[in-house]
Amino acid sequence: MKKLLLTNFFSLSLVFCLFLSCKTPENNSTGGGQPGGPPPEDDGKLKPYKTYTINKREALPGSPYHYEMWTEGGNNNKLIWYGPNQGGGAAFRAEWNSPNDFLGRVGYYWDAGKPYTYYGNIFCDFEYTRSDDKTAGDYSYIGIYGWSKNQLIEYYIVEDWFSNRYYSSWNPVGKDTIGVNSHGSYSLDGETYLVYKKTRTGPSISGNTTFTQYFSVRKSQRKKGTISITEHFKKWENLEMKLGTNMFECKFLVEAGGGTGWFDASYLTFYQKD
Repeated sequence: MKKLLLTNFFSLSLVFCLFLSCKTPENNSTGGGQPGGPPPEDDGKLKPYKTYTINKREALPGSPYHYEMWTEGGNNNKLIWYGPNQGGGAAFRAEWNSPNDFLGRVGYYWDAGKPYTYYGNIFCDFEYTRSDDKTAGDYSYIGIYGWSKNQLIEYYIVEDWFSNRYYSSWNPVGKDTIGVNSHGSYSLDGETYLVYKKTRTGPSISGNTTFTQYFSVRKSQRKKGTISITEHFKKWENLEMKLGTNMFECKFLVEAGGGTGWFDASYLTFYQKD
């Protein structure tokens, strides 16, 4: 009888201990990688690495790229870089709130006295989402952007735009917008680009001065693809539009002439081929 009672006692004790070991303590249910909690969930989104909020050009740490942000007016304008190990290394998010003008860009910064031919064939792969049309003020451009010196030229390869409150036309550059007529066209990367050239006096990388602007505007907008950058430069030369002999920069840009909106690249990278 005594042996039977001891056996039952040990059996009940074992069941009770197993019950306690399986119960999760209430103070360990916070999750997010905390001890005793579930592992953090990966939602597939890129995580912010560094946020910039002032007008500046700067090398991005651990990366071959530079960023530049320039904004006039507005508030809480920012550029958020996703770091060297996410989204191709150049991916970034931009946000603006009622600026007069906002430019956020990431890519190559050179200013080394070399022509574009020195850098081989440059390409950019990209994919992004953005806020709706009419969230970027009176003008907007998304695509490749840069300057050259020793002919001071500001250049755009425009892949997409936000439209504006005045025109729903597909073309953000022309006689109804910046007051210029077409300077020709060419086919590249599966589409026709209309070309524009304009002389302007105003802010530049060399201060307030007179300079030339080149625009190539893709006929159909896109938010994903490959841009054959050097081939655009060659097409401009065929139209007697040469860049300067000192390539200052070549970056992916979002520009907004007002409004409240955002741009978010999930993948952005530059590379060069012989």
